[in-house]
Amino acid sequence: MLSPALVAEVRRLLAEGRLSQRRIAAVTGVSRTTVSNIARGRRPDYAPRHQGDELDLACGPLGRCPGCGGRVFLPCRLCHVRAVAARGKKQSGAE
Repeated sequence: MLSPALVAEVRRLLAEGRLSQRRIAAVTGVSRTTVSNIARGRRPDYAPRHQGDELDLACGPLGRCPGCGGRVFLPCRLCHVRAVAARGKKQSGAE
């Protein structure tokens, strides 16, 4: 899925009219078909995905997770998922 900022950049380059769709695709790193769909209005605008306040993708620095030891963007998503699964098991009484 393309970020809204990237779609806006493609639209801006198309509106300028100085670059071909092929060149815009090369500059932005999207496919020529996607550029064409944006130009023709065939690509729907997707609302940005909102993660809960509790977890944001790649929100922190790259480092070692104190829980699992993996090199990740902190906070570690894997440890977060494991904690949520463990809470779910405790609430349901299954262990």
